[in-house]
Amino acid sequence: MKLLVTRTDRLGDLVLSLPVIPFLKAQRPGLELHMLVAPGTVPLVECHPEVAKVWTWVPNDPCVRRDLLRAFRKEGFDAVLMLQYDHQLATLLRKAGIPLRYGPYSRLSSWFQLNRGMRQNRSRCRHHEMDYNLQLAAKVVGGDLSGDHPDPVLHLAEGQREKGREFRQERAPGAQVVAFVHPGSGGSALDWDPVRFVGVANSLAALEGFAVFITGAGDDARFVNLMRPLLQPEVGVLLDQFPLRDFLGVLAAGDLMIGPSTGPLHLAAALGLATVGLYPPVATMSPDRWGPRGPLVRTLEPPVACPADRYCHGEKCEFHNCLKMIYERDVLDLALALLKEKEARSHPREELS
Repeated sequence: MKLLVTRTDRLGDLVLSLPVIPFLKAQRPGLELHMLVAPGTVPLVECHPEVAKVWTWVPNDPCVRRDLLRAFRKEGFDAVLMLQYDHQLATLLRKAGIPLRYGPYSRLSSWFQLNRGMRQNRSRCRHHEMDYNLQLAAKVVGGDLSGDHPDPVLHLAEGQREKGREFRQERAPGAQVVAFVHPGSGGSALDWDPVRFVGVANSLAALEGFAVFITGAGDDARFVNLMRPLLQPEVGVLLDQFPLRDFLGVLAAGDLMIGPSTGPLHLAAALGLATVGLYPPVATMSPDRWGPRGPLVRTLEPPVACPADRYCHGEKCEFHNCLKMIYERDVLDLALALLKEKEARSHPREELS
């Protein structure tokens, strides 16, 4: 069976889709699995040993549509699994003649484009995103979802590991703990005050054996630039310094990541770092729906009874912005406790030296 799995949105969404791959292969060992992703997320799957080929999708590009339609017809896929429904893409997949088209019935057109769809009501936020993805995968292969499932895992090339070794040797020589602080959420959730991220970064940098770096790219600059004048000189700033492929290697060389609901937080968790996430309690943004998954993950929510049903009321809410109820000490205590747990588990970071 030749199966195309599509997930063409953001970094964190793709990371939370990765457990679908080992699940499908465990149920159908002879499966030839291809992935279709956004061009900017290719490094997340290009080294996966169970992915035969990676394709890319750019919406609203007629040249891409034409080329993919021709290529997919030639490939002769038996089935496609859309982990996120997109009408334009679904139309192309149907025209390509893929006989079995799985995915969520999330929009009116999905009932016409998908012939093996599944109702999930994701907007009701009853399950975690990773679990929704596995539900769809189970429909393809008829697998059993009972029991535990592996967390997302990112596979790196040797060149990326070498990049991590170089970074740690050059930028954090002798450090026992390399910590990353990522202040931006990319608009996916409420933001914590950048000044509080400064307090966390400076406090960690004052600890013996710690090397601390602020990470960010693109729109994160507005947070990072607010932080720069307040950071201690020993705190490094990595704003827009690495393309994603290199950043994965750098991140894998670290020990701790602290940040809001954002793609790099999910990357860190999938690379096995101690990961602390700051999340709002509202259902559509909560860690129950979008929290990182990994062996050493903890999340913090403000101690408030959120009045929203599913969507944040924003400035209309008496508690807005409720993340202000999370303080630097809360984050530091959780991060240091998680590092101790990491050490106690003797759960080694992927060998980088």
